[in-house]
Amino acid sequence: MTVPKGKVIPTPYGDMNALVLEQLRESYDTGDVLEMIEQLDTIRVRLEGVNGIRDDLIALHAMSHTVINGARLAVPPQETALWEAAEELVSEFSDFSRLFSEFSERLRPLSELMPLDNND
Repeated sequence: MTVPKGKVIPTPYGDMNALVLEQLRESYDTGDVLEMIEQLDTIRVRLEGVNGIRDDLIALHAMSHTVINGARLAVPPQETALWEAAEELVSEFSDFSRLFSEFSERLRPLSELMPLDNND
């Protein structure tokens, strides 16, 4: 079935661009969204968990506050140097950034369901 460009079709979740909807029905795997949820759950655990990223940032702040601002020791000295702790977080945030960029690209086809103005 060929759908004219700009045709809009109503769905329970709003009006959709009929041509894009037809294309997605042939090519889009909605299981990708479930996979993203699983990946996000892994990140959420790392963010919220005991010794998670929040705790790592608190420790990094305390260490840098001591070294840079001359504050008293707020956390005991650790085996990991300040710069190593920072580098680990930089690396982890870079990984998250790449993953979220990938999420964006995987969801973009769904955003293209937005109906076109019939005057286009």
